[in-house]
Amino acid sequence: MPPHDATKWLQSTLSTFARPSTPRSISADHNHNRSHSTLSIASTTTSESKPLLSVSSVLSIAPTVARHTLRTCIHFSVPSFLQPTTPSTPILPANQTSLSRASRAHMLSSTAYLDGLRGTAAFLVFIYHFVYGYFPTLEAGFGYRSTDMNPLQLPIIRLYMCGASMVSIFFVISGYVLSYKSITLIRRREYSSLLSTLSSSTFRRAIRLFLPTLVSVLSIAALIQCGAFTWAWKHARHKKEILGWREQDPPILTGFSRQMKDAFWAWARMSNPFIWKEYFITYDPHLWTIPVEFRCSMVVFLSLLGLSKVKSWVRLTTLSIIAFTCLFHLGRWDVCLFLSGSVLAELTIIRSEKKIKGNNYMLFPILLLGLYLASQPAHEPGKTPGYRMITYYTPKAVSEKARFWPAIAAIIIVFALSSSTPKGLQRPFTTGFAQYLGKISYALYLVHGPVCRSLGYWSVIKIWEYTGRTTTAGYIGGVLGGGVLVFATVFWVSDIFWRIVDVGCVKLARWVESICLVKTDGPSEKIVN
Repeated sequence: MPPHDATKWLQSTLSTFARPSTPRSISADHNHNRSHSTLSIASTTTSESKPLLSVSSVLSIAPTVARHTLRTCIHFSVPSFLQPTTPSTPILPANQTSLSRASRAHMLSSTAYLDGLRGTAAFLVFIYHFVYGYFPTLEAGFGYRSTDMNPLQLPIIRLYMCGASMVSIFFVISGYVLSYKSITLIRRREYSSLLSTLSSSTFRRAIRLFLPTLVSVLSIAALIQCGAFTWAWKHARHKKEILGWREQDPPILTGFSRQMKDAFWAWARMSNPFIWKEYFITYDPHLWTIPVEFRCSMVVFLSLLGLSKVKSWVRLTTLSIIAFTCLFHLGRWDVCLFLSGSVLAELTIIRSEKKIKGNNYMLFPILLLGLYLASQPAHEPGKTPGYRMITYYTPKAVSEKARFWPAIAAIIIVFALSSSTPKGLQRPFTTGFAQYLGKISYALYLVHGPVCRSLGYWSVIKIWEYTGRTTTAGYIGGVLGGGVLVFATVFWVSDIFWRIVDVGCVKLARWVESICLVKTDGPSEKIVN
């Protein structure tokens, strides 16, 4: 359509928004108010009907809309820790100069340290998945071979290479947090509120967990079609320029629609709640933990519902026996960790009711024991000094022996921290940075894998072209240079993903719940025959 004809069509369309006007005088105050309106409304002093909107008024909106859109894009693209914060939303210590430590501690919930612990664990998982591609020898423990004498391989220090232990901590924390409110209501005998809480949590859980993963998987598929993984696929895989452990490359298909369909159905297979076997989706193998989270969450909700009216000691004993059986005989270490979190949550509530404060000096050795066990190397622990004995005493009935001691370690760590005081062992996890890691932990977990496998491989290999990789300094320099770029990108993208997708999915789940659930104070539904 020519521009002249388009203008005439727009004028004729706008002329339909017309209204008759009567003669009237326009005061100075009215003119002043008109100047601040977004849309110009034609006013006349005759009885002639004139259009309510004009082409010029519509075109004048465009700059305003563009500016608003630009401001919105800039707002979401700037990390939250670089934006002005309010006292109600502290992010990093640098942005909290007006807040005293006492006031910030007062705003934190009683389980805030678990958010910090979860964020720290997610951060260590990210480091692990980045490092093991370039330094495979760090998988072994200190003293495994005569060449394994790196201080970074020492127990506790090497926690950054213990992804299995961090995942175990995730599961204990999830069981704890999901149970805390329900157990509080159980102990208060508020069964009506308990039913509402369990119903709400069960209804929203799938949306909360699976919808962000769908966005992540489809985003990876779109990036594949943009060529984000092609370069890394050619160099890192076929030229074997990455010497360490490499995850399976995502499928690179021809055609955008074909790629998106493949990604969607891969996500659908992963999200199947009736398959208990671990499923490693090729678009992001790290997502295998999300279906586990969902299934074990349902076990927790069902267990709390079934044991809600029994005595406290009966509930604790039953959950402990089930958890023990799952770990030692059924091979369900994941269910054991979730139920252990429920037990620890009730023990914390009991201590709070009786005003029992933990002794930080006695709990510190227990925490060190948990950290030591969590440092068990995944590679040949039975031949590593310091871990030979505990590996030997791993119960024969345990099917996944590599998961046994990390599971025990996670329970010990959360027990020590939950028994401690906010100013004691919990304090490192209630700092501003730890709390920020807790906020973005889910987004960080979803984002770091694709970035490491695309930008990570590319940046390190490119820097090696300048530093060389034959010398130790050149090799490490390339990894460190690429690591700076990868870490900055992961934190930036995670912050955006958290604010747009993660928080958005939480709000969406609550909105869907609000329109689907029956109001308890409303009229009963009629049965139609």
